[in-house]
Amino acid sequence: MDPRTGSFGESRQPKRPVGEKPGAKTGKLKSVTLSVEWGYDIHSVTIGPRNWKKIQSGKEWGTSGKTYYYEGERFSCYWDFNGRGKPGSLIVSYGNDGGEGYCGKWASVAITEHYA
Repeated sequence: MDPRTGSFGESRQPKRPVGEKPGAKTGKLKSVTLSVEWGYDIHSVTIGPRNWKKIQSGKEWGTSGKTYYYEGERFSCYWDFNGRGKPGSLIVSYGNDGGEGYCGKWASVAITEHYA
């Protein structure tokens, strides 16, 4: 046994840097998917890295989400980030009557980062 390393000659894995989470993502950010739930469905939108940085910096940004069907009726949804003068907010509205499926903070929803 090597008294300096405490090993028996096997190679040692390098330690991860302080503060880095195990299995931390590496590579270039490709996209980010945010998911919210209302009713019995999960609704998601995928955003590119440039727009994700705008959202994180507090700029207002919005996009249409995927259309979906509920009880045979077709609905569209709209994702509004940092709107209504509230940085950090997310409002996902649906239909033509202004219904809100989700109203809260975007940091509180399920966020999945995709790396290249």
